[in-house]
Amino acid sequence: MNPVRIVGAGALGRETLAALRALGEEVQCFLVEPGFAGEPVRGIAVREIAQGAGVARDDARYVLAVGVNDARRRLMQALGEQADYASVVHPAATIGPYVEIEAGAMIIGRVSMTTDIKIGRHALINPGCNISHDCSVGDFASLGPGVSLAGRVTIEEGANLGVGAVVAPGVVVGAWSTVGAGAVVIRNVEPGATVVGVPARPIVRREPQGA
Repeated sequence: MNPVRIVGAGALGRETLAALRALGEEVQCFLVEPGFAGEPVRGIAVREIAQGAGVARDDARYVLAVGVNDARRRLMQALGEQADYASVVHPAATIGPYVEIEAGAMIIGRVSMTTDIKIGRHALINPGCNISHDCSVGDFASLGPGVSLAGRVTIEEGANLGVGAVVAPGVVVGAWSTVGAGAVVIRNVEPGATVVGVPARPIVRREPQGA
């Protein structure tokens, strides 16, 4: 199997490296924006993305370990949708039957998923998340540490859920919206909205990314 190149050498990059090493994967290098290459991180070389990739090569797999959701989307566009993107599922995660994890998704640390769940491309699921039956997490979405999704929840593309947020059964969290840390979401969240509090209420609305 081809080695992995981690795009991003920050905190998420280090977490991704730890998960890949726990899986026994070979990590070739970190890739960063021009001007940010430096000393090796955890013994792995840090190269400028133009030197290491430019256009993604077919002799390596890529993980977009950047915490900003829209940045992952832009990086995928730069590298190309046809690049070989590795999904990362930490061995400590508990993954039930009929769970679909698409290319580039990152499941970092102890996560629980029950059954009939879909995790989209380049989605990020942080440690301590609990995802119940019949949930869907869209492409480029992010669940912060300790997020809990009850059954039949839909997290649309690019949505960002803060640490410890809770989403009630059947709720839809709209594309490129933001849910504040500790919020309890009991009603649908409009695309591009930001909601906070218990129960969660909107505070600002912005246009969805890519609109």
